[in-house]
Amino acid sequence: MILVLFAAMPLSSVLAKEGLLNSSYEEVASVLGKPASHDNGNVSGIRYDRYHFETRGWKTAVLFIDGRAQKFDTEKSDGSPLSVEQKTAILERYDVPNTDQNSKVRGWRELSENHFIRGDGRVHVIKHLSSMTVFLDDLPREFW
Repeated sequence: MILVLFAAMPLSSVLAKEGLLNSSYEEVASVLGKPASHDNGNVSGIRYDRYHFETRGWKTAVLFIDGRAQKFDTEKSDGSPLSVEQKTAILERYDVPNTDQNSKVRGWRELSENHFIRGDGRVHVIKHLSSMTVFLDDLPREFW
């Protein structure tokens, strides 16, 4: 739950930047605030920490592996569906910058229904009715 969404546009603009993927806990907490809860564990020999944040009408779970943010699951606190505009805002904020150099890798390609990969192959987005998941391509599949 990646607090990236459009309803709180000033906050969502900051949260949606690619910079939060692969960020440290301190960097994420400086944007999302103090987590409401924390859990950790081990999946297939990989240790992880997951922090749950609630900020300005959004719930966000951030998965950390080796101290770096690898995945964000975001939904509205009230559980209502995301609007087309909110989903579009997330995709746009996680896209590569719009420059001539990036023109061939900019944009998203649909891998399957509701599963998209950024043009450079580095970031995935999975859309759900009331949430979106954003994660790095090298995230082990057990965590998808």
